[in-house]
Amino acid sequence: MRAVLVFCEGKHDVVFVERSLGACAGCERLTGKIRDLPSPFGASKSSSVPTGLIATRLGQLDIQDVALRDDYPPTPQFETAVRSPADVVYILVRAGGKNRSKAVLDLMQFVDVTMDADDFDVTEHAAAFLFDADHEGLASTVAQFQREYGTYFGDLSRANHAAWTTTSSIPVGVYVFHRGDSKQGTLEDHIAPMVESAWPRQYDSAQRYIDSNRRAEDAASSSDAKRLKAIVTAAAQFKHPGRPLSTVIARNGLPSKQFESSLASTALATFLGDTPWSQPHKPSSALAATV
Repeated sequence: MRAVLVFCEGKHDVVFVERSLGACAGCERLTGKIRDLPSPFGASKSSSVPTGLIATRLGQLDIQDVALRDDYPPTPQFETAVRSPADVVYILVRAGGKNRSKAVLDLMQFVDVTMDADDFDVTEHAAAFLFDADHEGLASTVAQFQREYGTYFGDLSRANHAAWTTTSSIPVGVYVFHRGDSKQGTLEDHIAPMVESAWPRQYDSAQRYIDSNRRAEDAASSSDAKRLKAIVTAAAQFKHPGRPLSTVIARNGLPSKQFESSLASTALATFLGDTPWSQPHKPSSALAATV
């Protein structure tokens, strides 16, 4: 079995990846307990990580340093896992943004050291990093990735959007959400048309409401992404009152056909499915439920 750690910026990014893999790659969500995940992420008979990598990592966190109001566990945080028909497990990690490279690489080192320690269900792993281009743009985002992650993975000079490099000991890939015209933008630029297509009347009303009432000093006016988040979540309130964007696009929210027809979902699933593995495929079994 193989595993790809997919580092996403936020919670709704994680949900978008999960839904895209389900709709466009036939992936199934692993629904068991942490201990049921393939080792070393779940429990292992190995004496080196008998409780599993994820549980061990959580046990290393000092809860006394966490305020009651803080998000716990802190990012990078393991969120969910899905398995493809080709027996690849995608471990989705909420990383917290493109400026979290030190914390992400600390986790990546922990994974790499663990994987070298024994014989596990997962015999080969890779790492994929997903970012928003934001106003910095596609090229600048990739360049930042090359600088900050090259300190651990080595030469990433050939790294590019929607591409994999094999200059490290494991395959490393990067994917940047952006608008095709300007090479800037965020995941919300792709989610908004999907929501508009699903609920056109509500979306149109929400757009007119947000744009007619937002002031220059409002958070909804601070960036295109936040404006789109406001419109999307407002449009969905009739079906999901009080719920955030991550719920709006989840399994009980945005219909699967929106992901099936989304070019962004298809491109992302293709990118993740094209991981350049070096070892032959070894089939295994696992309990799963459809994403």
